[in-house]
Amino acid sequence: MNKSLIYKGIEFVRISDLPEDQQTQIRNIVSADLVIKIKTDTELFSDCLLYKDYKHWFESIYTRMSPAEEEPSSKKPRKIGLLARLIHRLLPNT
Repeated sequence: MNKSLIYKGIEFVRISDLPEDQQTQIRNIVSADLVIKIKTDTELFSDCLLYKDYKHWFESIYTRMSPAEEEPSSKKPRKIGLLARLIHRLLPNT
């Protein structure tokens, strides 16, 4: 899982910084309205996801695609982002 970037309190990842297989898979799942833009003092990043959405996707979807699947542990419910809600709608058994 990639580390997050933080700019003015916004924790995010750039899709273009992800490994190629993650870039491809996340672009197939994420709708364009979930991708955010971050304007820094020197640059405009137009391919960002909130880190909480990336982390949820990575733990719930990406790691389940690997051959070493594990049973989900019982955890307390946590607040989830827009991407996570979309994933839960698409895959109700997650």
